[in-house]
Amino acid sequence: MSVAGPAPAAQRRWWHTAGAWLAIGTSPAALVLGAGVADRHDGPMPLITLLLSGAAMAALLLVQGRLGVLPPYGEGWPLSDVLDGYLPRRDRTLVSLLMALSMVGWLGFNAGLGGAALASLLDAPRWLGVGVLGLPLLVLALAGQHRWNGPAVLTTAAALALVGLVAIRGAETTVPVTARLDAPALLLADVSVFVGYVSVFALRAPDFTAGLRGRGDLRACAVVLVVPTLVAAAAGTTVALRGGSSDLVAHLQASTLGTALIAVAVVAPSLTAYHSGGLALRSVTPLSGRSATLAVGVAGLALATSGFESVLLPWLTVLAAVLPPLVVPLAVEAHARRRGRGHRVVLAMWLPAAGLGLVLTAFGVTGAPLVGLAAAGVSTAVARAMHRRALRRRAIP
Repeated sequence: MSVAGPAPAAQRRWWHTAGAWLAIGTSPAALVLGAGVADRHDGPMPLITLLLSGAAMAALLLVQGRLGVLPPYGEGWPLSDVLDGYLPRRDRTLVSLLMALSMVGWLGFNAGLGGAALASLLDAPRWLGVGVLGLPLLVLALAGQHRWNGPAVLTTAAALALVGLVAIRGAETTVPVTARLDAPALLLADVSVFVGYVSVFALRAPDFTAGLRGRGDLRACAVVLVVPTLVAAAAGTTVALRGGSSDLVAHLQASTLGTALIAVAVVAPSLTAYHSGGLALRSVTPLSGRSATLAVGVAGLALATSGFESVLLPWLTVLAAVLPPLVVPLAVEAHARRRGRGHRVVLAMWLPAAGLGLVLTAFGVTGAPLVGLAAAGVSTAVARAMHRRALRRRAIP
């Protein structure tokens, strides 16, 4: 059964949307992620962690991003249209709320990290640093994407400079990665953290692939995100190795240039969080676009004043458990629709898997998010088999 949907978006090439992908790949969050993983190993990050994590991130981005690519390879739709065409209304509401909450969290991380850096430069309280950084960005976000796209692209260069600064300072004393796997039991946990890092963006990837011409453009976008993320994570290991802590700001606060770069580097990710969070919240509430963006901004900046950036790794692990399972049935449904056998993605295909991943995460089970992905594959197969059986029964006179 084919399910009708909106017309595909206008054709684009990968460089028309590369800025959003690069902003995630060069975010200071990737540095903090690498520092946290190295701190967990009490030494350099295993090379196998980077390789497997890169493969896992690329798989999520390619599978979900394909939905936005023009037919016949994809649907050519942004995420809102994908959800409208693939999920019942109740399920769309749940996913949109999760997306809005995730964007509040990402804004809390980025504004908290940048606000703390700015506060150290000004010798001011954290809340003042968050306000000085976050409020002007909120005003810019309210003006619309056409207003903030340019500044976001420019400040991405500062993020690249930040990665280079950390890498150069750390390279004097240590190598950030090692070929030795010192703790195999930690490998699944490490990969899960990287999956969590990219999971929110992966889910909304169709927003940034809608209208892409073909598979080559999609692959280029994935490379633009994955490679800088791995490089930044490797550089971030030097924070833990040299400073004995995964606290990025504390490690670099002795350098005025370092803290200034942090403050500038969070601009693009923060603007993206304002934008996507506002879109998600608007789709499930009576709020206008500007009001929804304002609500996300107020909540995210309030979270930023609490020091939310210090709990990045646990939060990423939770995101990795809850959000990626939805990608599995969406990918299966897209495959079925290309063969004229489309139906709908229902809660039974992914919510139990997300719940399982979340429970296992709460009990500290290593690799719980990856178990959730596997469970989503099983539950999707079972739900689709039951649907086919019901169709056959109705067809029997």
